[in-house]
Amino acid sequence: MSMLSCLTALSHMLDKHVGLPVRIGRPDETRCLHIWPWRLEEDARFAAIPSATPRLGETGPAVTPMPRLHLLILASSSLEAENLDALESARQVLLGTPLINAGQQRISIVPAALGSEELANLFLAAALPLRLCLAYTLHSAD
Repeated sequence: MSMLSCLTALSHMLDKHVGLPVRIGRPDETRCLHIWPWRLEEDARFAAIPSATPRLGETGPAVTPMPRLHLLILASSSLEAENLDALESARQVLLGTPLINAGQQRISIVPAALGSEELANLFLAAALPLRLCLAYTLHSAD
């Protein structure tokens, strides 16, 4: 399961329900809804396991779960009705669809708590103006 296929599945789902185009990547002033992955969190239980070595009688490589993927969903920095409506639509869709299928894996979409200091530091490090956003974590539901 690649992170790109997970983000693409999320993007396609949102694209069907929000009034703006959806892009994956660092936000800018483009008129769209941005999915901004900003942190990967590896599950420490799998860090010491040798990967990709099939066991006797198995076909294909061993599969380790996808790391937790922290992301923000945001529109341009202006608080225009179109941007607020797109964020609200995304919020409603994600609350109503806590699981998505990405390839052969089910992915859980969980609202994340992000403190104002951590959020401000993230935007400062990226040299972006602070803007209204939604925080979520994606992880394997299997």
